[in-house]
Amino acid sequence: MVKQKIICILLAIILLLSISIASFASSNNIQNNNSQNNVQNSNIINTNDINELTNQKNEAQEKIEDINSKIEYVQTEISTSLLEIQKLDDEIRKYEQENANLKQRIETLETSIKETSEQLETTTLEYNQRNELLKKRLVAIYEQGDVAYLEVLLSAKSLSEFLGIYYAMVEMAEYDNALIDEVDQKRKLIETSQQQLESESAEVKNLKITAERTETILKNTKNLQKGNIEKLSKEEKALNDEIQKYKNDIALIETKIQELNGYTGGIDIQYTGGIMIWPVAVQGTRITSYYGNRDHPIEGIVKLHQGIDIGSAGFGAPVVATADGVVTYAGELGSYGNCVMVYHGDGITTLYGHGQKILTKTGTEVKQGDVIMEVGSTGNSTGPHLHFEVRINGVTTNPLNYVKAP
Repeated sequence: MVKQKIICILLAIILLLSISIASFASSNNIQNNNSQNNVQNSNIINTNDINELTNQKNEAQEKIEDINSKIEYVQTEISTSLLEIQKLDDEIRKYEQENANLKQRIETLETSIKETSEQLETTTLEYNQRNELLKKRLVAIYEQGDVAYLEVLLSAKSLSEFLGIYYAMVEMAEYDNALIDEVDQKRKLIETSQQQLESESAEVKNLKITAERTETILKNTKNLQKGNIEKLSKEEKALNDEIQKYKNDIALIETKIQELNGYTGGIDIQYTGGIMIWPVAVQGTRITSYYGNRDHPIEGIVKLHQGIDIGSAGFGAPVVATADGVVTYAGELGSYGNCVMVYHGDGITTLYGHGQKILTKTGTEVKQGDVIMEVGSTGNSTGPHLHFEVRINGVTTNPLNYVKAP
């Protein structure tokens, strides 16, 4: 088992470190006993020995952290059949997501088609009414001609009556022009609505065909996976269930993060740009695992490390907000353990995971450098470290584009 091998290596390193420290301590005690006879050297500390011991400790600590990082993601050796099942599971999840997206798009289009149809019906009715009125007005104008309008004006018995008739005729002309424009606008709206209906109806037809084909592939893939699962041993089935639970947990976390994305707690906030500060406020920390793809024996499970892991901090080290923002989540979040999320505006959110203790609350407005959590090892973690993510509109990006490692 890979995990057992790694644990053995870890124990061997710890044993070697213990022997080294014991040997150095023994040698140091002998030197101290000899130095008691020499008052001049009784309080002198050998700097070289201390530096050597410190270097040994740091080297061992680095190896331990590297092994911890591997243990966190290497669960066990798995059979080829179980690996194939996990590949099929990844395909199933992909087809399920595609189907969900297709159904959502179809529902949106069908709603739009219904609204457009109703609008088209109303607009067509109004167009017919206004167009009929316009025809009557044009016929009346044609029959009366310019002479009729002149006769009406000349029939006025006073200047005030003449002006009243004149302005009334101007208003009538403006009404006729407005009626012509309105009829023309409704005609154009009808044409646009008809084109939209034709386009959306054709898209819905194609999407339904695609959804039906995807559903068939999904059904066949599930049947194939089911057959393979039935052939697994009892131990493999238990491991498969554990993997499924882990995947479901990750999916739920991603859904939760998407739901929280953009939440500001009613506070108007904007990201002002510039580099963020380092999220762990102690000296000597370092990145133990970088953002991006990393080796894992089970394909489809955490192939992408969505943030950076910051080690060499120890339990209780202060975790700080990397920039001004508002806390959108503060609590337990699946494999992240104790987790804090801070929204900085413009779709940018930072996530801090595996905390020992949360020191803030949801909805709290924080400033850059405010302590929000303590480093810990909660959730899917084998040792004290901070898991740090930067997300833009819910999608992870390399945190080193925003923070600079010490």
